[in-house]
This record gives sequence, C-alpha cells and structure tokens, in this order.
Amino acid sequence: MAKECITTEVKDNILIITFNSLALNGEVFTQLNAALDEAEAYKGVVIQSSNDKIFLAGADLYELDKIIKAGDKELAREVIQRGQDTFTRIEKLRVPVVAAIKGMALGGGCELALACDYRIASSDKNTKIGLPEVNLGILPAWGGTTRLPRLVGMKEALTGILAGKLYAAKPALRAKLVNEVCHPEHLLTKAIAAAKKKKRSSKARSWIPNAVLFNVAKKNVLKKTNGNYPAPLKIIEVLKESIKVSPKESFEMEQDAFIELCFTDECKSLLRIFFMQETSKKLLADKTKPQKITNAMVVGAGTMGAGIAQWLTSRGVNVLLKDVNDESIDRGLKQIGSLYVQGVRKYKFDRPAARDGLTKLTSTTNDVPLNKTELVIEAIVEKLDVKQKVLAEIEKGLSDDAIIATNTSALSIDDMAKGLKRPERLVGIHFFNPVHQMKLVEVVKGKQTSKATVKKAVQFVQQISKLPVVVKDSPGFVVNRVLVPYLVKAAEKLSDGFDIESIDKAMIDFGMPMGPFRLMDEIGLDVCYHVAKDLEEILNIQSDGVNVLEKYINSGELGKKSNKGFYTYKKGKAVRNGTHIDGTPIARLLVDEMVLESKKIVKENVVEDGDTLDFAMIMGTGWAPFRGGPLYHSKNSLTSV
Repeated sequence: MAKECITTEVKDNILIITFNSLALNGEVFTQLNAALDEAEAYKGVVIQSSNDKIFLAGADLYELDKIIKAGDKELAREVIQRGQDTFTRIEKLRVPVVAAIKGMALGGGCELALACDYRIASSDKNTKIGLPEVNLGILPAWGGTTRLPRLVGMKEALTGILAGKLYAAKPALRAKLVNEVCHPEHLLTKAIAAAKKKKRSSKARSWIPNAVLFNVAKKNVLKKTNGNYPAPLKIIEVLKESIKVSPKESFEMEQDAFIELCFTDECKSLLRIFFMQETSKKLLADKTKPQKITNAMVVGAGTMGAGIAQWLTSRGVNVLLKDVNDESIDRGLKQIGSLYVQGVRKYKFDRPAARDGLTKLTSTTNDVPLNKTELVIEAIVEKLDVKQKVLAEIEKGLSDDAIIATNTSALSIDDMAKGLKRPERLVGIHFFNPVHQMKLVEVVKGKQTSKATVKKAVQFVQQISKLPVVVKDSPGFVVNRVLVPYLVKAAEKLSDGFDIESIDKAMIDFGMPMGPFRLMDEIGLDVCYHVAKDLEEILNIQSDGVNVLEKYINSGELGKKSNKGFYTYKKGKAVRNGTHIDGTPIARLLVDEMVLESKKIVKENVVEDGDTLDFAMIMGTGWAPFRGGPLYHSKNSLTSV
C-alpha cells in the first residue's frame, strides 16, 4: 500500500489538502494530482502541511541524484515537466487556491505556493520562504524562475533567486511574496476565509526590460563567484529572456537550463555537500530519542565564550557564563546583546524570541553550585596549564554524569585530561569563529573519552543546529591541521618576490572565500602565530612563514583588530594597492599543501574517511565548495588549480 503522502478533508465547503511528506517526488505528485481531481467540486482549496516546521522542503534530492548519476537527461526532463504541469494545474483551477505556509517553504515548496492565488504566512520563527536552488548549482525549474518576477518584480526576483534568499514572514510580505501574515493559531482559519473569496485574476506585472539591472546583476555575480559557478549566470540569462516571452515558453527555458546545469561537475559537487550535511545531522543517530541538554556553563566570556553562550541561549539552553572579573563579563554580555540585536534586524528570530534567549543567560565571577549543570564548555586562553587547572576545579562541583568540553582549537585533549578524576567525560567541542555564522563543530575524542561522551557531545551539537564531525585528538584536529601549513606557506612566499594581493587574488580565483593574508588578518596574526608555534614542531612545519608572522606581531600589526596587518584597514575595510604579479603558480603550491596534509590526516585515521575531511574543510573554512573539498578535488582534477 502506498504511503499516504497527502490527506484531504473538507471544512465549510473548502477542500483542505495536507502534505504529510516533506519532499516532492513521483508518488507525492501522483497523490496531489488525485486530490486536485476533486478540487473544483468545492468552493476553494487550502494547501497546508502537517509538519509545524516544514511546509514543503522542495524536490526529493535523492531522486534527483540518482537521475544525475545515471546521466538520464530525458528522465530529468520528465521530472521537471511533471512539476510544471502540476503547478500550472493549480494555477488554472477555477476555484481559489490558498497556500497556508507555516515553516520552511523551500524550492519546490515555494514554487507550489507561487502557483496559488493567495499566500498566507505564519509569523512563526520557523517560517522561511525562498528559492535556494542556486546553492545546489541549479535554478528553480518548476515555474519559480517564471512566476517570481511576475509576482514581486524583476529586481526582487534577481536578488531572491541569485542569493538563494530565504524570507522570514514579514520580509516576505514586504517583498509581496506573500499576501498576508498571521499568528500560527489563526493560519487555517484565515486560509479558509481567503479560499471562500472570488478567485483572483492572474495579472502579470508589466515592465520595460532594463538592461542595466541585468548588467549590474551579472557584474555582482562575477565579483562574488569569479565565474566559478555556472548557475547564477544561467539564472540571469533565463530571467532576462523570460520577460520577453509567454509563461509557457519561459517554462521551456527553465527546463533547458535545468538540464544543462544539473549534469555539471559543480552541481554534482554541491549536491554531494548537501548530502554530507544531512549525514552530519543524523550522525550517531539510533532509535532512542536523545536527551536534550538544558543547563550548561560556559567558562570564559571572551569572543568565543560569548559567541557560544549567545548561540546556546538562542537554541533554548540555559547558560551560566563565568569569568574571573566583572570587566570580562561586561564585555561578554555586551557582545551577546549585540548578536541578539543583529539577529532581530536580520530576521533570524523575532523580538520575543530574543528576549526569551536573554532570560536564559546568567553570569557570575564566583564559584556556584554546579550539581544541575549537564555540560560545561571551557573557552579560555589557549594555555595548557591554565586549562588543566580550570578544568580540574570545575570537575569538583559537577555530577558524575556531566560532560566537560573544551573549545580548544589545537591543544591536546589527552594532555588536558591529565589530573581529571573522570577523564572519560572530557571531550573537545570546537566551535569556529564567528559562532553564529559557522555551522561546523569538531567533536574531538581523546584516548580516554568514552563512546557515551562522544555520542552525547554529537547529539548536543545537533540539538543546537550545528553540524558535527567526529575527529581523533591530533595536533590541530582537522581544520587547523590543514589550514595552518597553508597559511604559513603563503607567508613564506612573500620573501620569494610574490606580493600579498597577488596570492590572495589567485586563491580567490581558485574559489576560496578570501585569500590567506586576508584570512590571517581576520583571525588575528597573533592567534595564527601562536597556533603555528604550537603545531610547528609536532607537524614539522619548516617554513620562514612563522618568522614573518612574528615580525608583524612585534611591530604591533595584528590584523584587522589593530587596523593593520598584511593589509591596512580603514573603517573595517581593507585598503588595496593593486595586484602586480601572477599568483597562479603559488596558488597551485598552496592547494597542494592542503591536499598533502589532508591525505596525511586520513592516513592517520584522524577522521573516519575522506568525505568527512572534505566536509570539515568546506564547512569550516569555506574551501571552494564547487571543487568538493581538498581530497575530492585532488582525485577529480588533472591539475591542482
């Protein structure tokens, strides 16, 4: 018997179609069309989801991946045609169709909503609406590229589709992506009322083609991607032509562009990354429901500690923030407050959610009872003896089953465990800076760390909506182990006649989000230097690059935070002098440096496999996603760059 992906019921002569499936595949479309067969027997239709957090997540990407791997372009075209036909059928029903959107309406879910006469969005914090296909190397092809500009205008459509933008409810209303916003408890009532009204005429927005708009969009795309991603350029091309033709002809253009894009190497790499993210979300999962951590302590109110505390409270965890003096606590609280303000402004959460998060935060400089604390995260200065002392003191007040975690970026978990009575409860939970933006967290297991502790740490990382990778205690773990030799090698090459901007530009052209020198300025040259020194002997880093860093530090040039490092900064922006030398040969050398270290890590079993390493580098450093990670790139390229 086929799974009941869709259920129907009738209220007040309105047909209510409820999705029980989160993704759109062949079976879902079959059942949806069967429901639509009855639609015109009623006064109107409401489409909703049984899931509070997801309206519809879009196409079944596992189904798409099979088609791509089989190289079956005809089947891919059939899938696109099926979606376009179904949504056009919704659009042309003689009765009003209302999308009652609560939770994520992404990709195909958004395209279905666009085909409806009326869209009502819940003000719930989980509601996000958008077309993120560009992030997978494709474009919206179930009518989204055609319908969105006709609804919101070309300028907004370009912004939304090219950025893969996800709109919260209120921004969606302002953009005219939805017609109404209401509280979650009123959503169905409002949707039924809207479905009883007269069907709206589908008048397309009229416009005069604006060449400047498309030229600016293309210029911005090339600046951001260096032409490494074909999807954004194809999207601009299709949008530009779509306004000159009928919707039917525009749908055909969507199909052709989709077929062209989905079989590219870039799309294959980006899909692989998506699946690795899904794997990380389910890592170490079993049939037992994980027990959530509700009470945690963060030790250290510096940049990392405050960032961790803010993130935890925003995800419902009660946090006690501890530091040695009031000045440190005050700085940390100020940072946390600023992060909440930014989050509200960017619609990451609403004001009530921000207030709720702040109520979960307390701070202290004193020793307090910790018997109810389930997890402690230490985020203090990177000095082994200091960490050992602090961890030993903390352990005394904790219950026997509490977890002690360190946010160290390079120091040994095994060394920190010395002196602890319960070393099996110590684990590394290494966040990346800035915490609110970086999804990756390295869960580091020492020789004495128990399997139960590792599992609990992984579940906690998943609980707070981060992506865990499990790594063995090893110098620099994974990300810093690969990154530090690369950065040091770049600094070394300055003495060979290459200039800073040439090398940075070459690595950006390769696909990195920023060059090594800009990255070191962002991290702080002092931080880079200390990590490099910690790893220098262990990893046998033989390079004058460490000495280059030391010279800058001795001159007080610490990077962006001191307004001068490898670059000079004015109002937070780097001042450029212009590139003079072709840095491509050095880029090849630097990429090879990362590939070499990556292979060593896998050989040493620091991570489970090469996919895990590639995933860590992409999510932890922004390593050129379209190239699939250092190891994937080395296997699939004839040359390093």
